Amino acid sequence: MAVIESCVYVDGELMAPALLPTLRAKSRLAFASAKYFPTFDIGYTHIYRITAWGLSCDKAERRAKRKVGRFYRKLNQVEGFSTITLDKREDYVPSNQNYSVTYDIVYVIERTGSRTQRPDAPYPEYQHDLQKLTFTPETAAVLTRR
Repeated sequence: MAVIESCVYVDGELMAPALLPTLRAKSRLAFASAKYFPTFDIGYTHIYRITAWGLSCDKAERRAKRKVGRFYRKLNQVEGFSTITLDKREDYVPSNQNYSVTYDIVYVIERTGSRTQRPDAPYPEYQHDLQKLTFTPETAAVLTRR
């Protein structure tokens, strides 16, 4: 979804991304070009937001869990993938009397050094999923332009 920053290691252990780059990445999630598609830049931390609505909190939760399950089914096929944090928010929207459940997933694609790690086709259905988009997903190139 949105790239946060490159991976930072201290004593060989992966550190969580800094607050300011994380907030910048979250602010970029408000734009349509950053939504609905995870990014796979090797050596970077990313954030992905999943939101689901329903007439009850239970319905919204089930829809959100289904979307999260789909996300993890695809990304568990990506070599070097691991989750750093998974934050959940539940809200009531008075204007339309719906409930919303939002998951913010901060994840990393670590460099493994193997020859099978490919950012251009991280899982078998990637090219098919990419054709469904009307825009290109945000990649680490966004960070180099800043």
